[in-house]
Amino acid sequence: METMQKLINYLKLNNKTISTCESFTGGMFANEITNISGASEVFVGSFISYQNSFKQNIVGVDERIIKKYGVVSEECAIEMAQKTLKQTRTDFTISFTGNAGPNALEEKEIGLAYICICSKNAYKTVKINTTKLTRIEFKKNGLKEALNLFFDFVN
Repeated sequence: METMQKLINYLKLNNKTISTCESFTGGMFANEITNISGASEVFVGSFISYQNSFKQNIVGVDERIIKKYGVVSEECAIEMAQKTLKQTRTDFTISFTGNAGPNALEEKEIGLAYICICSKNAYKTVKINTTKLTRIEFKKNGLKEALNLFFDFVN
């Protein structure tokens, strides 16, 4: 993935690190970045946080956020990113939460996702609402959106 190489180059050039907290992407971001030689200089690791219990017990997402807004929410994406940033002590974190289908989750439409980029001092989110994508297309689209969000965030 060409843009992933661009991300690694940016992080190396600026002496920065990144980690992720992935739900609907299921580790796809971590896989794509680690496919590139030299990623270990900038990529610290990823939580693959698929179930709510993992989000709460391992990542540290506040149960009240999930109960009030649901896991497929901007608030949950922010919480996932901020808690991962705190635990990994990286310069940036990207979180992914969404509903790939085939069934509606939390009565929210299939194809809805939120991605958050977070640093120590700021964060930015994007809401994605795509329909008629396969699970794999949905995940790949999430990676593309995350990379766009990252470069929008740092520029």
